[in-house]
Amino acid sequence: MPIRLGFVGLSTQGWASSTLAAPLFRPPLSSKYHVVAVSTSNPESAARSAKKYSELGSSATGEEIKAKPYYGSTENISSDPDVDMVAVSIKTTMHMEAAMKVIEAGKDLFLEWPAGRNAKETEELYEAAKRKGIRTIVGAQFRTSIFARKVKSLVETGTIGRVLSSTLIISFGHDAPFWGKYTLPSHAYLLDEANGAGMLDIGAGHALEMFQFVLGPIISLTATTHNPFPRSIVLNPAQDFQPTSQTHPQTVATQAAVSGFLANNTVFNFHMQAGVAKTAIGFLWLIDGEEGSIKVEDNKNRLFSPVDPDVFVNGKKLELEREVDKLGMVRRAWDAFAEGRVGEYATLEDAVRNRRVIDAIKESGRTRQTICLQINVKN
Repeated sequence: MPIRLGFVGLSTQGWASSTLAAPLFRPPLSSKYHVVAVSTSNPESAARSAKKYSELGSSATGEEIKAKPYYGSTENISSDPDVDMVAVSIKTTMHMEAAMKVIEAGKDLFLEWPAGRNAKETEELYEAAKRKGIRTIVGAQFRTSIFARKVKSLVETGTIGRVLSSTLIISFGHDAPFWGKYTLPSHAYLLDEANGAGMLDIGAGHALEMFQFVLGPIISLTATTHNPFPRSIVLNPAQDFQPTSQTHPQTVATQAAVSGFLANNTVFNFHMQAGVAKTAIGFLWLIDGEEGSIKVEDNKNRLFSPVDPDVFVNGKKLELEREVDKLGMVRRAWDAFAEGRVGEYATLEDAVRNRRVIDAIKESGRTRQTICLQINVKN
């Protein structure tokens, strides 16, 4: 039987519509999930969404599927007896309250990364989910990417011998106005540290979840963080993204240099930056072992992690299956959850570990102290 899914934050357009939900209406997921309810902020948008996804679901399955419209509190959609699982994709400031309603209702949960504003909120959600005995999946899909799975296989099969060090560099140029010198009107909330949606929370969070999935957990780190752009210039999407005279305060770090150890005593370095020129390195990942080296490089895509990077082993480029867009990663995560392939998708337990790393980077950046991390999540 397909999983009957309710979706909070699923409007007719936007990130949830174009990326998170889109694969659900295509084979093979269209036979594994049915979107039977949607929830938005008001009755008008809920009705529009319900109409759209009822039509998409019916067309994808060849049978009539009616998505019920809900709005307001997540408690409404979570208490629907026809809903088995609820997906939550809304602003980080609302993650805690919305996800907790799903957990309290005893429904399985999909929660978009960063799964709360900080590690404390993520831990509370994890503990509540554990008490209820529900299954969880977190929207940190880069671990399912073709290149990440290949690199993990190369490392685990000993292709480069014992891993000694790894360096990951990621840059958000002016063409990616999330944080840094430029922003968009719709991105203003990302610039406020209190919202837990900054470059470290979202950008580094996605990257380091994948990094640790491949190489193992971070156990200690020292970080330098900085924000050279206390005010971000607002771009006008209606005028070809030209700069306006408007600026917005920015309190999140837009430079982060981190070094430390992984659990296997591998030395790691991580540098993420925003607001740099387009000529900066987009994505560069180096893994050096006793018997060889791996390089992953992509200067075409500047969103947290690349879609289709070049992968080299000892200088030789590998021929990998092409990843056309992020839908493949999202599809594989949804599929792994539906089929119960634990470890192929991130859970709230994984999110707690990763959130602790992000919070440790922030703390070390403030105190200039080395932070040691707990590998295991408390029972």
